[in-house]
Amino acid sequence: MFFRFAAAIGLMTATALAAIAIEKQNLSLKRAISLQHYQLDLLQEKRCRLVLETQQLGSPLRLLEEAERQQKANKSSQKRIQ
Repeated sequence: MFFRFAAAIGLMTATALAAIAIEKQNLSLKRAISLQHYQLDLLQEKRCRLVLETQQLGSPLRLLEEAERQQKANKSSQKRIQ
């Protein structure tokens, strides 16, 4: 009788310990996923900022301003040569 009671207690304890280990692993994985989502959000924001900056730097207005600066620089260098 005592043997069955001890076996039942041991089985319940083993089951509870296994459930605790599984829950601990589950929480650890959830924490890792949460961190990855946070990092993904940061990377997406950084990508958006870089795409915007790229578009601003490569816009036709910016290219036109750069061409005008180069043209002025060429004119001034030609005046010095003459």
